[in-house]
Amino acid sequence: MCVAFWSLEHPAYALILCSNRDEYLSRPTANAHFHSFEPIGRAENQDGKVLSGRDLLAGGTWAGVNRSGRVALLTNITEAPGRYTSSRGELASSFLLSKTPTAPLRDEVDKLIAENGKFAGFNLLLLAPRLEHTEDGRELHFDSAFVTNSGGGGRITARGLSQAEWRCGGLSNGIDCAGAGEWPKVKKGKQALQEVLETTVEGMSESELVERLFEVLTWTCDPAPVERDSLRNTIRIDPIVANWQVSPPSGRKEYYGTRLATVLLIRRDGSACFVERDVWILDPHGDVVKADAKTHQRVFRFQIDLDTSVNRS
Repeated sequence: MCVAFWSLEHPAYALILCSNRDEYLSRPTANAHFHSFEPIGRAENQDGKVLSGRDLLAGGTWAGVNRSGRVALLTNITEAPGRYTSSRGELASSFLLSKTPTAPLRDEVDKLIAENGKFAGFNLLLLAPRLEHTEDGRELHFDSAFVTNSGGGGRITARGLSQAEWRCGGLSNGIDCAGAGEWPKVKKGKQALQEVLETTVEGMSESELVERLFEVLTWTCDPAPVERDSLRNTIRIDPIVANWQVSPPSGRKEYYGTRLATVLLIRRDGSACFVERDVWILDPHGDVVKADAKTHQRVFRFQIDLDTSVNRS
């Protein structure tokens, strides 16, 4: 399970995004850093094109942004395990590492649909930067695409975001147009983000906005979920024993929960702020502990190159 909420209509920010990554706490993962999706085990370029965490088993990412301003966010669709010929991690990495960063988003999506790879179930939000010239200068905006196969091995389809999703959108692990938007965690998160947007006044510091977005990601339902099917009811998943995993490694208990929370802000002038925080972690003894936000976070600030990397309109 993962969840994300966003807005693309704020007057000061081209993108406001917050997301949780829910995963097995023991799964090898690299913290957010700049890289270019080098093969696992090979030295990485610290001046690489992409800022994201990495799954060290599959090599991909669940959410990332590149120096050109492209954003990709991937969630799995909740379903029974299966075997497929393509890895979902390629979906985000191929978009973020594109050799044609100013190519229209529609071209990228059409290519993905034409290739018709067979993937486990996925939802993919893609955002491509675009400059608009105004009386006051120029502003950064985003083109958007929601891509999905609606379940393992399904045909890949795509659509644009609706006006409502543009203002305040949400995404988790459901099937698009089949009740995904009615999941309690999605409805609650969108409501909470809308409240943040409505009370975000001119002069609010970026750090205050970041904290309010992280607060959106902390909501938990009562009672807390204990089964996989009930994870749709809560935004933050406090660790539970993953009894749906048939053969935990080494016979130990396998804990599942919210591992990371991320906030990404991109202003209309192209300045970006990316903050990643650990939520639940395993200590050296394998025991579950709540991470301290002050000591378990990574903060990155960088400028999107508006002169060479962004489409103009």
